[in-house]
Amino acid sequence: MKIRTKIIVSTAAIVTISLLVSSFITYTYVARIIREQSVRDNQTKLAQISSSITRVQERLAKTAEIIIVDPGINGKMVPNESLTNEQQYFRKYDVQQMLQRFRALNSSLLNIMIVRPDGEIFSNNIGYESYFREYLTEDWIRPFFQHAEPAVYSVPHKLQYSNGTYSVISYVSPYLNMQDTGETKPYFLILESRLDEFERIFENSSKDFAWLRLLNGQDQTIYDSRAMGSAMKEVPSTARMIPMEDVSMLAGWRQEAYISEEQLYEKIRPILLFYLLIGMASLAFILLVMLPSMIRITKPIIVMTRAMRRLSAGELNTAVTIRSGDEMELLGNGFNRMAKDLQIWMESAMREQELKRSIQINLLLSEINPHFLYNTLNTVIYLSQSEKNKDVITITKALIDILQDTIKTGEDAYFTTVRAEADIITKYAAIQQYRYPNRFRLQWSFGEGTMECIIPRMIIQPIVENALFHGVFANEDIGIIQIEISLVGEELQIVIQDNGCGMSGEKMSTLFTKSRSSDLSNQTKGIGLANIMERIEFHYGSPYGVELASTQGQGTTVVLRLPVQM
Repeated sequence: MKIRTKIIVSTAAIVTISLLVSSFITYTYVARIIREQSVRDNQTKLAQISSSITRVQERLAKTAEIIIVDPGINGKMVPNESLTNEQQYFRKYDVQQMLQRFRALNSSLLNIMIVRPDGEIFSNNIGYESYFREYLTEDWIRPFFQHAEPAVYSVPHKLQYSNGTYSVISYVSPYLNMQDTGETKPYFLILESRLDEFERIFENSSKDFAWLRLLNGQDQTIYDSRAMGSAMKEVPSTARMIPMEDVSMLAGWRQEAYISEEQLYEKIRPILLFYLLIGMASLAFILLVMLPSMIRITKPIIVMTRAMRRLSAGELNTAVTIRSGDEMELLGNGFNRMAKDLQIWMESAMREQELKRSIQINLLLSEINPHFLYNTLNTVIYLSQSEKNKDVITITKALIDILQDTIKTGEDAYFTTVRAEADIITKYAAIQQYRYPNRFRLQWSFGEGTMECIIPRMIIQPIVENALFHGVFANEDIGIIQIEISLVGEELQIVIQDNGCGMSGEKMSTLFTKSRSSDLSNQTKGIGLANIMERIEFHYGSPYGVELASTQGQGTTVVLRLPVQM
């Protein structure tokens, strides 16, 4: 990953994490506030529901109190056996008319009924006596007649009326009729209130709660939002709930309410989305603002990186131009100085190496040529005196070819082909055959494709010369010099082997170390082999070079390992 990408990714990661953390903290804080506020608001709504229910309770209780203390109603309900049936009917009718007026004053009242201790029923609805007698035997009313407890509410039940059946809740209040002085048993006042009056109160606030229940003082359910088919949202049974309660109503009534946390947080989710949008917009804005600065800061680094790659690839004339006015500009100037110094050093080192190689080659040539020319010219004189003109011509032509080869310039002064080198060595050997007739034989073996391979000049001739003068001529037997040139894998191998006197290990070591001396005037014939070794190392490097094997009294083998160049 590039440094610019790292900076952009790191900045984006830091900003994103910061925004996410801050958004999470803010969201959590706001959510807690909204949750608490929502609970307070719903508690207030619950109190408002309780207040509305309490008003209904108070109206029922007030109506009951007025009826209980009304002397007109209570007087006409006192039993009187002296009255005729007609008189009793009209007294009952009068009670019905008075009760009818109370019902008209309270819209939630559906029926007002008073039950005398002897079972006589007075109601604002005449003609329902037979139904009311059966109605008063139902399970919901029996406990009131048995225990005669103070005024209390019943559980919801059904009441048949002239235009249908209604769900009602009864307010049952036992009392002693003060007009009936001879009666010790209580009268029962029953106010039948429509249940839908309570349902309307709950329906106004049902959307704010997941579940609402209204319980009386005996923990009996008066209203259940789920059982009554409320318009409240369906909430899974596994949903987490926030419970609330209100007990401010009369007669021990209480409300149980539950808020779904899932529904509550539906109100908060837009806030989370809003914060996420703000975070993303902030991140985009920050990156948009910072991107030019990042590019401006990292541009010198990229320029330096590219320059260093070019320098490492060998482009020593590489230079950078950085005008940032900071440490990068100093670094760029230092890089330019380093590249310039390195170029100067490399050029100087190369000139020094070339000069050294040139001196060594020239020294070798100058060392070989005087001796060789001297001996060859002596041989020509000898042959001339012996009137061997053809031999003189042959040896002279061979000498001329060798001299022409030594005066080559340019690239030809350093490299030649195997074919050209073999031709010069053959002519050199022919000249030596005139000086030392029948003393040695030169045998060649060329592998397929080796004749046109490129090799350094005079890399074989010095070894052949050393084989003659330091190996073959030191023995009395006929010497044989075998030169085998072959391709071995990716290498060109040149093997020069003689059957001369060989040499000791100490002498072999000396051959490889004589060229290391700084005093060139002290170097001996061993310079030929050492020079060849250094030239191969200079031109080709590792793993190419010279291998020497010799056994004293049996001969010497020299192996040259070169790369294949056609």
